[in-house]
Order: sequence, then structure tokens, then C-alpha cells
Amino acid sequence: MAKTNNKLVAIYVRKSRLKTDDSMEISRQLELLTDYAEKNNMDYEIFSEEGSSEDWNGRPQLQAMLMELKRNIYDGVLCTDQDRLTRDRTDFGLFVRFMKAEGLMLFTLNKTYNFMNDDDIFTSGIQSEMDNHFMRMTKRKLKRGRIQAIKKGVYFGIAPYGFTKDETKHLIPHPEESKVVEEIYNMYVNEGLNQAELVEQLNMRGKLTRAGKPFTVRATSLILSNVAYRGTVHYELTGEDVITVEEAHPALVDSETYNKAQLIRAGKRVVPQSSQRGVYSLSRLLVCPKCNQTLSFCQKYTKRSARNVLDKTQRELYVLNCHASKGQKAKAESKGQERCSNNGIRSARVEQDILNKLREHLTDIDKEIEAVLSGSKDVISKVALKQQELTLQYNNLETQKKNVQDGFKMGIYEAEEAQAEIKSIKEQQLAVQQELKNLEGADAKSEVDKQKKAKEKIERLLSMDIEANPTKANKLLHEVIDKVYYWKEQSDVGGEKDFVTVIEYKETL
Repeated sequence: MAKTNNKLVAIYVRKSRLKTDDSMEISRQLELLTDYAEKNNMDYEIFSEEGSSEDWNGRPQLQAMLMELKRNIYDGVLCTDQDRLTRDRTDFGLFVRFMKAEGLMLFTLNKTYNFMNDDDIFTSGIQSEMDNHFMRMTKRKLKRGRIQAIKKGVYFGIAPYGFTKDETKHLIPHPEESKVVEEIYNMYVNEGLNQAELVEQLNMRGKLTRAGKPFTVRATSLILSNVAYRGTVHYELTGEDVITVEEAHPALVDSETYNKAQLIRAGKRVVPQSSQRGVYSLSRLLVCPKCNQTLSFCQKYTKRSARNVLDKTQRELYVLNCHASKGQKAKAESKGQERCSNNGIRSARVEQDILNKLREHLTDIDKEIEAVLSGSKDVISKVALKQQELTLQYNNLETQKKNVQDGFKMGIYEAEEAQAEIKSIKEQQLAVQQELKNLEGADAKSEVDKQKKAKEKIERLLSMDIEANPTKANKLLHEVIDKVYYWKEQSDVGGEKDFVTVIEYKETL
């Protein structure tokens, strides 16, 4: 739209997905905002969508509006209330910085905000805090309502194959699908068919999934494992006790048949040989700073009496020393050499030390976020420096590649050697190019988002039962930590001795 003497504003309207949200429908918002614009001599462009106030990056129209605002033809943004933009304090802080940098105003039906004015920033901040509080209260209310409904047998989500829903959202048998479910359990439990044979029989009989496709082993596995078929509703909500409601709806199979199916499945479940090695919470994380050996683990008996009778309940996990952590080939190659003086330790001691450091790191993340929001940390300069380093690295690799090619021409390299070397260099260049691509469009918002994701992962890790979920804990640790340097000069003979760990965290840029 060509700019006239009138102000040009971007009208933003959003309908929340929260069903209890008391905001107006989009049509009503547009009616009020266009009336406001006309009365105040404003031309406008409209950006409209449905989405959560927390999902800043997941709202395409909001992102499109922010891109448009950078064209330097707009005077500001017009919306019914500032909570239409976001109820998240961090996101709103970034929005204020953006508007201030672009010299833009925020117009609402009740107030106009000039972010060059400290009083307006203060007022909008208070409003943002109130919006954030309202959002939390609404979500808690919705969660309480969902829990109460589940306890009454209400089934949330799409009804499993074999069921449909009545007007109260309770599951009821589907006339045709329920018979197929009964057939599946009968063939598996009573006729002794395995899942591959079961699928073959279903397809021979012309039975199809709800999507009209042939059954697969995965589809039958989901049916054989879902407690809904025995009439039970089962939910595990974050931060809440597990909710299990028996006889919540008509069962398609009796409990005895269902339980037999679970026993058969457990008996047939075979763990591949390659997966039988234990994965511990600290697997592939601990590194010796002296010899750079990645440390391994083993189970040790805590008492000689337990070892004599092979009582595995009396074993404890230990971190091996550097030599013991090596493979057989590496041990053979290092025969006769002086062994690294790094000593082993009870794994639980190192794990607890790392968790304590992660708790402290949460404070560092909060400081990092605050530094970005306050503008004291120049993210753009940091990104530019990283891009410069990666570009230099890429150019050096290009020079190495050319040297190999020249070396081949001069007879220094054989053809196979040159090809292998060039392939390796190209792979490194691809990795550098990917890093450069990841940095495109990096700004304060993306840096804060990365820091918030890292913080969320650490909080999940600290709240979980690591002993019961070592594989999941290990995955989260690897997403946050690059490596942990571990050093222990003295052995624990005669009592537990001190040790040192230094954590290298994953880079956010």
C-alpha cells in the first residue's frame, strides 16, 4: 500500500486456541480496529491468525508482520490489547526492543505506547506481567478441568481404532472396527499367531485401518498394547500423578485376554545383541584431560561375599580408569608405555557433581538471557565473529583441497590417497557450511530461544528419576553438554578421594 499523509499501521488480530480464553473473535477484533483506524486517520495492512500467545515463532502472520515492519514505511502496530501479540514476558521484552529500534508505536484500543518513553515501557511491562499471570491461571484452570474430566472416564484425543465417541466424549465400540479388534486379540492370544502372521491374515480377509490402508505390524502392536481395549483410561500428565480409570467405557476384550497378550508380547520381545550393552547416564561424556581417553563403565561388587555368590543386587556402577577404558586393540598398542595416572571412581559421585554444576548453570543461563534482553551482550557481533571464523575455516579447507590436488599432479599422492583426502576435506566443508547456515538470521530472539531450550532440558533432567531412566538422562545430557573433563589423582583405597570435573557446554551460537 502506498504511503499517504495518514499514518500507516499494521493491524494484528489473533484468536487464542485456549477454549476458555475470553478474547473476542477475529471478526469482532477487526471491526473495532478498522473503526479505530478510520477515526484516527490511519491506513492499514491486516495480519490475522489463530495461535497460542506463547508460540512466538509458530505464528506465521506475526513473523510476516515483523518482516514488513522492517521496511520503514509503517508508523506502528495496532491491536485490541498488547496480549494479542504475546503473553510471554521474554517475547514481549524482545518486541519492545524491536519497536524501539525501528522507531515504531504500539496502538491499542485503550492506550498508545511510545517505546522511546521510559514511562510507557514501564506501563507496558506491568501489563505484560498481568497478561502472563492470566495465562498461567487459565492454563492451570484448563488442566484442573481436564484432570476432573479424565477421572470421570472422558477420553481426550482421537478415539483408538475400534472405538468412537459419544456426546460426552466417552469411548463406545465402533460397530465394524470393534469386531476387527476382537479378531486381532483372538488370533494373537488363542490361535498363537505372531504379529507378522496376524497382519497377513487381516490383509487376506480384506480388513483395513481407519485410514483405508492395509494393517502393519506397528498398527497391530498399538492395538495389542493399548489399555483402552480393556475399558481403561490411562493418562500421564506432566507434573501430575498418573491417572488410571478402570471400567471407564465398554471393554472390547476382557482383562484376562488383554493381560495374556502382554505376557506373550514380553516373551517375544528380543533385544538385539548390539543393544544389550548398558547405556548409563554418563555414557560417552567423561574424557580424561591428560590422555583424551573417553572413559567407560563397569558394574563392581561392593562386597566380596556378594561376589562369591554372584549377587547382582550388590553391585554398583564405577567409572573405569583410562587404561581399562581402552579397547583391546588400543591396549595392545600402548603395551610398554606409561599408563595415565587418572583413577576410577564410583559413578554416582561424578553424576551428583555434574547435577550440582547443572543447577548452578541455570543461574548462568538466566544471566545470559538477561544480558541479551538488556542489550549488554551484542549478539549480532558475536554471530558475525563466529561467521568470520567459520568462513576462514572453510577457506583453509579449500586451500588444503587444492594442495592435495597439486600434490597428486606432482606424484606426492597416489590416486586413492588423494580421493580419500579430498573426500574427508569436503565432508568437513559441508559441516562448516551447515554451521554457517544455522547462523543465518541469528538475532537476540533466536539466542534467547536457544538459551531457554537449554534451560528447559536441564530442568527436565534435574526433575527426573535418573536411575530409572538412564538412557533418557544420557540423551538429555548430550543435548546440553559437549563433554566433561574428569580427573582424579589418587585412588579411593582407604577412603574416597577428591576429584575434579570441568563441563564443556554445547554452544548456543
